[in-house]
Amino acid sequence: MNVNIAIADDHQIIIDGIKALLQNEKQYKIIAEASNGQELINEAIPLMPDLILMDIGMPIMDGISATRKIKKEHPGIKILILTTYADPKRIKEMLKIGVDGYILKDSGKDNFITAIQTIMQGKTYYDSRITEIMMDSFNKKKSIAKTPTPLTQREKEIIRLISEGMNTKQIANTLFLSLLTVETHRKNIYTKLGLNKVATLVRYAVEEGIVV
Repeated sequence: MNVNIAIADDHQIIIDGIKALLQNEKQYKIIAEASNGQELINEAIPLMPDLILMDIGMPIMDGISATRKIKKEHPGIKILILTTYADPKRIKEMLKIGVDGYILKDSGKDNFITAIQTIMQGKTYYDSRITEIMMDSFNKKKSIAKTPTPLTQREKEIIRLISEGMNTKQIANTLFLSLLTVETHRKNIYTKLGLNKVATLVRYAVEEGIVV
């Protein structure tokens, strides 16, 4: 299958390097080059390439904006992100837009060719390092989400009294607080811990050593 390719990168040395990598791959034909997203849209898109090799960091219009516009107006054109950016924010943004692949510029030729072949077969291809970065990011967010906001000393005192079976009025009398203040503390405790029942609160208090 012959594949018409457009390249968008603001470094000519990268474009020349890609052309050199593909020169012996006769099924791939470079039909357009662009140094930024706007130039790509104005000059390359009218030629309707099958695949675009897209950098992210470009002047005038970056790869994210260009990809978003192209995918909206020409969803059939495949886009392989070829970049140095490996931060989760940019990767997530590109995946959300719906790119067909994402690899880093220091990938080897075999990885690069495999990415193109996989994408042109109607599949997606992501560099193994991209997958690792996204998994690490996901696990960190998951870990943070599981870590409750630290309880204040007053909130711990109230949890201990709740665990002893006291109601709001009894807690207020014991700590010399108003009913409204105790109710506010109770609400904050449940919100911080993501709980909604006394039984689960007591279990948490025991597991965390708040009560013994």
